Amino acid sequence: MVNLTFYGGINEIGGNKILLEDGHKRLLLDFGFPYKKHKQFYEEYLKPRGGAGLLDPLRMGLVPPLEGLYRDDITPVGVAGVQLR
Repeated sequence: MVNLTFYGGINEIGGNKILLEDGHKRLLLDFGFPYKKHKQFYEEYLKPRGGAGLLDPLRMGLVPPLEGLYRDDITPVGVAGVQLR
């Protein structure tokens, strides 16, 4: 059975991310940037911390928390507030 999970892009402009799952196979379709959500955290003079890897975007919900999607060296392990699915 095929499952679709939407991570962003619903009732907003940009940030369309759709996870397609069929059994053990997964495909993430990423079609944009979550402008509204991004502006809640960053402004022209306030930029994401590059050294934090994906910690900040994961905590803020800017990227979906999917286990196995991101490289191990940029994914936080055992960090409070971040649950990888």
